[in-house]
Amino acid sequence: MKNLLLLVSFFIFQFSFGQTLTPKVDRTSIKIGEPIKYEVKVEYKEGDKIIFPTITDSLSHHIEVLGNKLDTIKTDGKSEIVQQLDLTGYDAGKFSIPSISIQKNGENLVTKQLEIDIQDIEVDTAKSAIFPIKPVMEEEYSMRDYWNKYWIYGIVALALFIIAIVLIILYIRAKSKISGEKGYKTPYDEAKASLKALDAKKYLNRGEQKEYYTQLSFIVRRYLGRIYQFSALEILSDDLVRYIALKQDILPEDVQKFKQFLYDADLVKFAKQEFDAPTNETHRKWVEEFVDRVKPLEIPENEDLKKDQVTGEQYKQFNNN
Repeated sequence: MKNLLLLVSFFIFQFSFGQTLTPKVDRTSIKIGEPIKYEVKVEYKEGDKIIFPTITDSLSHHIEVLGNKLDTIKTDGKSEIVQQLDLTGYDAGKFSIPSISIQKNGENLVTKQLEIDIQDIEVDTAKSAIFPIKPVMEEEYSMRDYWNKYWIYGIVALALFIIAIVLIILYIRAKSKISGEKGYKTPYDEAKASLKALDAKKYLNRGEQKEYYTQLSFIVRRYLGRIYQFSALEILSDDLVRYIALKQDILPEDVQKFKQFLYDADLVKFAKQEFDAPTNETHRKWVEEFVDRVKPLEIPENEDLKKDQVTGEQYKQFNNN
């Protein structure tokens, strides 16, 4: 009776602390850093609930986990779940692989601790030369490496460079244009040069009468505005004709031809009227002659003189700005 009670107590003790599983290792002695194959098997049948622990990168301070794998196998009619671990150590000495707790249907199954011997690696300094630790070497960059790292800066720099080139070109052109305009000594010189430049553009040969008459009328208006010092570009055509008719040095026939020229120019610009070649030539020739007829005499250096001392002709004032 006493022996029966001891046997029952033993089984109760076993089940209270869980059943023990015996894992397998492929060897118990390794060199530092060599792997050990660790394997534990748990039998199961359909409907069993088995929970394996979460294995991190180490089992203890001295035992490192290199790999972790779960697999299911069937042998001799038995089904088993196998947990395979690749273990190693980097400190010399004898160390224990700690127990692993596995739950099966709420029951704890605990593996036995196994002892392994990790041996240091002996180095024969007589045969193997010992070299000092090399410093950290900087990797040389290739052009591709620089491009992959700094391509965005390259594109931004290229865009800024192109913008700078465009701005420089525009500045030079604008400066040249301003210098060209200010380079004329008198309004007459400017008008003659503008007429020559207009002829070189050959608008009439391309059938662009609107642009031709727009620039031709601009040349005449600007010329008259500069020599008589008024805003000829801002006033209406009829007002401009009335203003010019008051000038004593302009012939009446020029006033009439000027009126017809402005009327025809407005028809081309605003009513899309087109004239034949003889009409266009007549207007162009008259503008040239008109510019010559109302050309101011050059003002002498003595500002007190108001007329030419030989011919008695009154000097015409003009604005060079």
